[in-house]
Order: sequence, then structure tokens, then C-alpha cells
Amino acid sequence: MTKVTNAWQVPRFRRVWGAGAAAGLGAEIGELAIPVLAVVTLGASAAELSWVRAALLLPYLLLTLWLGVLVDRLPRRPLLVLADLARGVLLLAVCVLALGGWLTIPVLVAAAALIGSLTVLYALADFSFLPEVVPEGALIDANAKITATQSVIGVAGNGVGGLLVQVLTAPVALVLNALGYLASGALIASVRVPDSRPARRGRSSVLAEARAGTGHLLRHPVLRVLVAEAALWNLGNEVLMIALVVLLLHELALGPLVLGLVLMATGTGAFVGSLYSRRLTARFGYGRSLVASLLLGNSAPLVGVLLLQLGGWVGIALLAGTFLVSGSGIGIANSQAVSLRQLAVPGELRGRVNAGYRLVSWGALSIGAIGGGVLTTATGPLTAALVGTAAMALATVPVALSRVRSLVHVEDVVPVPAAAPGSPAATPGRQ
Repeated sequence: MTKVTNAWQVPRFRRVWGAGAAAGLGAEIGELAIPVLAVVTLGASAAELSWVRAALLLPYLLLTLWLGVLVDRLPRRPLLVLADLARGVLLLAVCVLALGGWLTIPVLVAAAALIGSLTVLYALADFSFLPEVVPEGALIDANAKITATQSVIGVAGNGVGGLLVQVLTAPVALVLNALGYLASGALIASVRVPDSRPARRGRSSVLAEARAGTGHLLRHPVLRVLVAEAALWNLGNEVLMIALVVLLLHELALGPLVLGLVLMATGTGAFVGSLYSRRLTARFGYGRSLVASLLLGNSAPLVGVLLLQLGGWVGIALLAGTFLVSGSGIGIANSQAVSLRQLAVPGELRGRVNAGYRLVSWGALSIGAIGGGVLTTATGPLTAALVGTAAMALATVPVALSRVRSLVHVEDVVPVPAAAPGSPAATPGRQ
């Protein structure tokens, strides 16, 4: 079994962690500010809000495979810097347009599409970059620390973001999102890592390389059920988010601060869960702890929406409480699943396999955004929220019925090295 070492002992990781924290805090504020900007500042309907969300997320369907090939062909660090700096500049432009009264829904949709495209590039490059920054023995600890930090940021970002949006308005709050990306770009630019990409033999087509990564994902008995779970959860969660924004801001008129506090509960739970992730895995085994955490995290939101129908502040408090429980399950599961995905794929395929994973799992977000807008308009936000949370609860089924539940150590899926670059993908260590 791989010895787990402390990722803080790697100086480069501390800079990468700091970059992620700066970008993540800004992004959490932006996650709340952009829908409020659309709904409150621009007066968007549920359908128009869904188009803004879809523009942010459609690049995962349209660009993921091709950008995954790019990530495997080029050094990852410059791609990360480019994505960060460009997103920061775009958000500052949106802020200026909004404050000047020139921003419209079509312009916001166009800006969201560009920001979403750069976010796809960043996510793919970041996933493949971390194993170059820390040794394999520190990877699980690095992911656990990143998950814990993201959870804290989720708490601070939603709470502070709701307050900032309510006091300073959404356009001004977006400035903090932009500054976070700019700071992240500067930190990543200061990191020096050796280029670990294997030497390329010949030159295959982009389509062939994308197909190789997707094929490995679909053939892998563990990765394919994890991507099925992620896709169904993301689909349902996006429907829930569209419905929740309309319900809390439009129908109940509770304001951005209350919306931020409700969402903050998920981040609080995720932070607590991430602290126990490694301990639970060591005691109960990887598979059993993952399935249990998914059952907890994926089912709690459905209970919360049902309790919300009690009405008043009691319903809001109970909804936040179930989000807290859901977050704890998510926090346990996330660091485990990410580490598994990084270790289960050969380095030369990591960008493309992750691109296929993102295409399916995060591509579902864009479908959920459009479907959430249609469903919320047709049936009302409460019914739409029930449909979304029911899908999230069902997401656990593929993993619970698979061989994942019998895995003891995450290292059980580490592939046998391939004979040579370009040969068929290696078979996982244990079938």
C-alpha cells in the first residue's frame, strides 16, 4: 500500500493550494453574484436564467474532449495561467458593462460562454497538473486538503458572497471574483515543475486521441460507474439550483443573503466530512465508505425539499440542515473519488480520460440548466426542486451495485504500466 505523506512538505503544493484558494473564493462569490445579476439587476425570467447557466456549462459538452487532447499535448502550467488571467479580465469587463448600464442578457450569455470555456480548460489542466506537483504518496493527502479548503471556501464564499451581493450589488461583488482569478494566475505562474508528458511518437489525429481517452474511461469498471453517478447527480443538482434561486429570490423574496446562507450549509458539511475522509477509508475500506457517504450526501437534499413545504423560517432552517448533512457526505466522497480517478489512469492518458469524464459528468450540468429552466417555468420551482433532488438520490445506485463497494484500498485500481507509449490502455491492477 502506498505510504501517504503530508502534502504540506512539498513547497510547490503550497503555491498551487494558495492559487486554488484564491480562485475558489472568488468563484464562490461569482457563483452567487451571476444569477443575482441576471435575476435582480437585469430582471431575467427563469428561462433566461437557465440560458445564462447553460452558457457557462455548455462548453463541457462542446469543448471538453478537444481541450483534453490539448492538455495532454501542451505543458499544463501555461494553460492554467492563461485560463485564470483571461477569466479575470472578462469578469472585470462584465462589471464595467453592468455599472454603466450597457449589460444585457445576450451579452451576459456571451460572456458566460467564454468564461465557461476557459473554466473547462482550467479544470482539465488542473486535474493533470496536481500529480506533477506532488509525489504519488502525497496525492491523497493533497486532494483531501484541497477538498477541505474548498469546503471552507464554500462556507465563506456563500455567506460573505450573499452579504456582499446584497450590500454592494452583484456587479461590484464580481470584482472580487475577477481578483481571485488574477491572483491565482500569478501564483501558478511562479510554480516550476518538470514536464512529465511522455515523448510523442508520430502524430495521431485529435479525434483518435480523444477516442482513446473516452474508450479507456468506458472500459474501466470503476471509472464508468463513477462518471454515471456524477452525471446523474449534476443533472439533478442543476435543476435544484435553478429552482432554488427562483423560489428564494422571486416567490419568497428572501434576498441573496438567505440564499447564500442556505448554500453555505453544504460547504460547512463538506468541510467536516473531508476531515474524516481518510480516517473512514482506513477503518472501513474505500468502497464501503464511499458508498455510505454517497447514500448520505445524495439523499439528504430530497428530504430537505420535502421539509421546506412546512413553510416559514422553520422550513428554511430544515432545508439548510439537510444541506449540511448532504455536504458531509459530499466532503467524504469527493477526495476519495478524485484520488481514485487520478491514480487509475496512466499519466499519458490522464488529460483525455479526464476530458471524457468531464464531458459526461459536467456536460450533464448544461442539460440540467436548460431542463431546470423549462421545468421551473412549467411546473413551478417547488416541483422542479423535487424532481432535481429525486435524480440526485438515484445517482448512488450505479456505484452501490458495482464492484466499487468491494474495494479496500484506492491503490487497487492503479494500472499496470503499458509496454510503450501509444499501446492500448493498461488494465487496472485488480479486476
